[in-house]
Amino acid sequence: MSEFGELLKSLRKEHKITQRGLAELIGIDFTYISKIENGSMESPAEDKILKMAEVFNIDPDKLLISAKKVPSDFHKIITENEHVPVFLRSASKLSTKQWEEIRKIIDKEKD
Repeated sequence: MSEFGELLKSLRKEHKITQRGLAELIGIDFTYISKIENGSMESPAEDKILKMAEVFNIDPDKLLISAKKVPSDFHKIITENEHVPVFLRSASKLSTKQWEEIRKIIDKEKD
């Protein structure tokens, strides 16, 4: 089972929604939900994942990341600032402590 399939099944059970019920809410066939959960199908397109996040009332990025998908709005962020690609190429070398520091800076900027 894929990470996305496991997360989907867990969220669905937590919210007491059947595969058929979820499928109706997001506009896909319920057999597709079953196949995603058992790992025999890839995760759905971004628009369906965003609908799932809405149903479960969770951050869409959590679902998109578990589905190994890059949110479509990231393209604009990456292409509009020449520093972003440089940062992303270096990001894999950052330690947990460095990530925590970056998060603090970002959180400070939000306030």
